Amino acid sequence: MSTTANEPTSTQRRTEFQGFQRSRGRVGVRNHVAVISTVALCNRIAQLAAAHQGSPLLIEGDFQRGLQTEDAALQEAMLGQLLDHPNIGAALVLCHDRRTAQRWHQQAAAYDKPIETLAVMDCQGVQNAIDTASAIIKRLTQAAAHARRVPCSMSQLTFALECGGSDASSAVCSNPAIGKFVDWVIEQGATVIVSETAEFIGAEEVVQTQSVSLDVAEAINACIRVTEQRMAGDGDHYRGVNPTPENIEAGLTTLVEKTMGAVCKIGNARFMGCLRFGEIPTRPGLYFMDTPFFSPCSITGMAAAGAQITLFSMGVFNPSGNPLTPTLKVCGNPDTVKHWEDGIDVNLSGLIQGDITLDQAADQIAHAVTLTASGHVSKTEAWGEGQFIFPRTLPAF
Repeated sequence: MSTTANEPTSTQRRTEFQGFQRSRGRVGVRNHVAVISTVALCNRIAQLAAAHQGSPLLIEGDFQRGLQTEDAALQEAMLGQLLDHPNIGAALVLCHDRRTAQRWHQQAAAYDKPIETLAVMDCQGVQNAIDTASAIIKRLTQAAAHARRVPCSMSQLTFALECGGSDASSAVCSNPAIGKFVDWVIEQGATVIVSETAEFIGAEEVVQTQSVSLDVAEAINACIRVTEQRMAGDGDHYRGVNPTPENIEAGLTTLVEKTMGAVCKIGNARFMGCLRFGEIPTRPGLYFMDTPFFSPCSITGMAAAGAQITLFSMGVFNPSGNPLTPTLKVCGNPDTVKHWEDGIDVNLSGLIQGDITLDQAADQIAHAVTLTASGHVSKTEAWGEGQFIFPRTLPAF
């Protein structure tokens, strides 16, 4: 889908969409039946069982046993938050051993949706495990089918902000247009999360100016300092270089140049707080999340925090997305739009060509958000793109 300059103006932006009402006043923009493989040992069985039942959402990754302390706690918490996500209407939790399955069964009772658990080691052979899981998925699909879309408020949405493949057009088109939309949607009462701490190196003054308090600004800037110190471990000073080859080829010679374009996507909003990876915001507004410098990982953190939709700004093409949170690719580079039309949701090339204004570009994003929240399939969803990646601090034993 490519929106055009004659889409609704800002005064006509819709403040409602058709979504799924969930518990605790939340809404989903999707009604996925999910298959969650809690450990990589179960991934192949999850894949084969899902393949037998159409297109359930598969949540898998290099989820490990034997993780220590913070990593173990993070993996457990993030899987639980993904299971509880409002875009999931029902879920199978696939475990390796019986004890883990029992623990997940007890935890799932707190979530107001159909959830079943299965221990692979309770099955009688690989084929039996696949057949058993497949039968559960079929049963859950039938249960989830009863949900219906109803009018929901834009204020009930949480947005994840991401950018990749940055170039000069990102700084003058897609990021500022997203920033205009962010200002509007926060006025409606929505929540917005921005991440990738490395992309804020050089933006400390912006953080200081656009935070609700000195404590919030210092918490964010402390994360930036830690990240910069860690990155300097390879001997490079990243304020003077750019670690990403495609950004260099696109004309961004330093990380600070990239940062100055990237921060445009927060608009004029003020940071309400600084979140740990996957931490859920407690009230509406703009939040910073401390995440690694890799979009599939940072989007996973924002999805685990409850984001239902991702706005992804691009200059040159970047395939990143997340299967759980529909990802809208927003691009203003005419060459990228021409060659990667099948991967772009919002075409803002008219902005750099002078055919539309920044407000009209934001209108196009708002229109695309309303359609997507109401069920329109995004390009990353159509391609089945996206991964679930959690950060690690220690090796597994």
